[in-house]
Amino acid sequence: MILQLLFHWIGDYLLQSDWMALNKTKKDIPCYIHCFLYTLPFWLLTSEGWNTWLLGSLSFIFWSHFIIDRFSLVKYLIYFKNHINPSFSYKPWKYCNTTGYFDNLKQLPIIGYADIRPGYITIWLYIITDNGLHLICNYLALKYL
Repeated sequence: MILQLLFHWIGDYLLQSDWMALNKTKKDIPCYIHCFLYTLPFWLLTSEGWNTWLLGSLSFIFWSHFIIDRFSLVKYLIYFKNHINPSFSYKPWKYCNTTGYFDNLKQLPIIGYADIRPGYITIWLYIITDNGLHLICNYLALKYL
């Protein structure tokens, strides 16, 4: 488990360039490169080595990371979970489509919502949720594939 956290940190932070981070949600190539570099440290945890690249845990780690990052899957998860309340309602998607949270201060006077949080909190909540989703996928891949 400690190695999984370490390799996630290495792959998602140390090996990811600014170019990858800024472009992985816009184009496939930066996301492919990021996901390849992200998956490399996990190769050390597999007993089969490169034979698992096309099948098994490394492939699952690569492709789950690609789907989560390329399509900003986390913002949809965040938006959905924010509907978990007695009325199963939340602010309209057009005001939450950046992170899944309602966080645009410019919209406050127009809409009149007083329950807005500072942008830095929204970004940290997004990062924590994103990391949690990646760690769950990695754990499942390493444990069961």
